[in-house]
Amino acid sequence: MIASLSDQKQLLAVAACDVELARISNSRKNAQAESELESKSAECLRLSDELIDARNAVGELEMELARAEADMDLVANRISKDNQLLVTTSSAKDAQGIEHELRTLGTRKIELEDAQLQIMELLETAQQDHENLKKNKVSADDALASVQQRISSELADLDSQAKSFQADRAELLGSIDQELSLAYERKFSRGVAVGRLVGRDCGACRLAITATSFEELMALPPEELAECPNCQAFLVRS
Repeated sequence: MIASLSDQKQLLAVAACDVELARISNSRKNAQAESELESKSAECLRLSDELIDARNAVGELEMELARAEADMDLVANRISKDNQLLVTTSSAKDAQGIEHELRTLGTRKIELEDAQLQIMELLETAQQDHENLKKNKVSADDALASVQQRISSELADLDSQAKSFQADRAELLGSIDQELSLAYERKFSRGVAVGRLVGRDCGACRLAITATSFEELMALPPEELAECPNCQAFLVRS
C-alpha cells in the first residue's frame, strides 16, 4: 500500500494512542477488581450480620428481663396481700396456711431476684457488645466509602485520559488517507496494527525479521508501506 511518509508517521502516533487506551482499559479493570474493595465490602457484610445477631440478642434479653420483672411484681403483690390477710385473720389454721405460702413466695422471690440479676448482667454485656459492633460497623463503612471514593476518583481520571486519547486518535486518523485509515482499523481489529522497524526487529510483534525478508523490505520504495512477514502489521521504516 502506498502511503506518504507523513501518513506513516501518523500511523505510529495512532498506534501510540491505542497503546495508551489499552493501558487505561487494563487500569480500569484492575481498579474495579481491587482486592481491598472486595475485603472491605466483605468486612461490612460480616459486621452487618453480627450487628443483627447482637441486636436480636439484646432484644431477647430485654424480653426475658421484662418477664422476670412481671413475675417479680406478681410475687410481690401476692406477698403484700398475704401479709394483710395474716394481720386480719383470726383463724390459727388460716394463719398457718398463709405463713406457709409466704415462705414459699419468699423462696420464689429470691429465685426471681437471682435470675433477674443474672439477666441484667447478661443484658449489660450484650448491650456493650452491640455498641462496640455499631462503632466497628461505622468504622468499616467509612473505610469502604474511602476506598470507593478513591476508586471512583481513579476511574474518573482514567475516563478523562481515555477521552483525550480517543479524541487524539480520531483526529490523527481523520488527517490521513481514508483508505489507509480503514486498512489500519482492519489490522487493529486483529491485533497491533503498526510498528516501527528497529534494526531487523518489528516494533509490533517484537520478532526479528529474517535477512532475506529484511532485504526485500528495504528494497521497497519509501512510500510503499511495508508489512511484517511475521505478524502482518504495517512497518514504518523511517
